Amino acid sequence: MLRTRVKIEGAEYFIPPSQKAADLMEDILVQVRAGGGFVEILRTPDRSVSVLVSPGTTLSIETTQVEDDVAATDAAHDIRMSAIPWHESFDVF
Repeated sequence: MLRTRVKIEGAEYFIPPSQKAADLMEDILVQVRAGGGFVEILRTPDRSVSVLVSPGTTLSIETTQVEDDVAATDAAHDIRMSAIPWHESFDVF
């Protein structure tokens, strides 16, 4: 399974496995080349997150291959972190 993390100006978002990182990168490039604009990072049935990107925005996208066993371990970790939904931004500091 692929896990994609988007880091924008210090905020991190994990996008759903069904969303392709390449498509997101293309959307971001289009807005940066246009001088800036909003890009939808993720959409769920009850929430969407859009960010304003511009040529000066610091942004990284990391896609990691994780094994199913790791995903099961992460699921246990997610239960402990249930106060922060997977699509919620969080500070790492």
